Amino acid sequence: MFGDVVGHERAKQILARTLSGRTIPSCLLFSGPPGVGKRRVADEFVRACLCLEQGPAPCGHCESCRLHGTGAHPDLLAVGPEEKKKHISVEQARALGAWIGSTPALGRRKAVIVDPADALRSEGANALLKTLEEPPSGTVIVLVAARAGALPATVRSRCQQVPFGSLTDEEVAEVLRRNRWPAQAARQAAALAEGSPGNALGRDGKLWQEGSDAVRALLENLASGGRGEALAFAEGLGEGRERSLVALQALIGFARAAARRSLGDAAVTNSMVPGILQRLGTDEICGLLAGALETHRRLEGDRPPNVKLAFALLLSGAVAGGSGRRC
Repeated sequence: MFGDVVGHERAKQILARTLSGRTIPSCLLFSGPPGVGKRRVADEFVRACLCLEQGPAPCGHCESCRLHGTGAHPDLLAVGPEEKKKHISVEQARALGAWIGSTPALGRRKAVIVDPADALRSEGANALLKTLEEPPSGTVIVLVAARAGALPATVRSRCQQVPFGSLTDEEVAEVLRRNRWPAQAARQAAALAEGSPGNALGRDGKLWQEGSDAVRALLENLASGGRGEALAFAEGLGEGRERSLVALQALIGFARAAARRSLGDAAVTNSMVPGILQRLGTDEICGLLAGALETHRRLEGDRPPNVKLAFALLLSGAVAGGSGRRC
């Protein structure tokens, strides 16, 4: 069970014991950092719950197992924000309750995956709560959330909690390699991914490696190059949004590594932090990281900023801080 899932040994053990028991909880809450594989585990867990063989692992041969993943399973419902929307509506939550109250088509169970569950607003969460208070027999509802605290305590209290943590760099690299990333790009991305393969997946591996190498080289040379080099690099980003995102994510990764090193994290070696960032004070590093994260957030929003200007200002701040001034 979960043999293809990288990492999360504790969570997998909890779920394996749950599947081997006589009773499966009607609701479980998978919570942890974004992009670490919670949904992947939820899919496998639900597949086992719906398997017609009713064993501790999906058989892979029954009609339910064959239908899983096709989008046509009659006893499986996936709930998430509708297209171009950020929240799960109260209407969706009510429809979930109505759907799960009907008789299963194949076996003895019906299952729902709500992802991300923290996209539920208060009215939607309250509508879901009514279902959780009196779930029909054979119901399995899995809530997947990066911010479990965003859900009402009344919802959380009715769920079996399954915590997920960040992956190690080696585990992140393994996930990326399984997704056909070049080995070198996988290692570089893993070192900057903060334990989340999702921070890199969805990007082009070759493009990510090129962008990460370029940002590292720039940071290594900025001490002598100054603001003019920062502006020239920003201009060289090109017009593609993807390249801008990759460059920003690489900068965020290096700044996070620098912050961890500054705070005494022995797992972060000097080779992981470009030289100019090693000369910054903790407050300066945190300021650079906060600015990069805010630029990244705005870039993915509806009104993206002038990325070239924002990137140049961020790097210029690093030049000023790395010139010898300490906080």
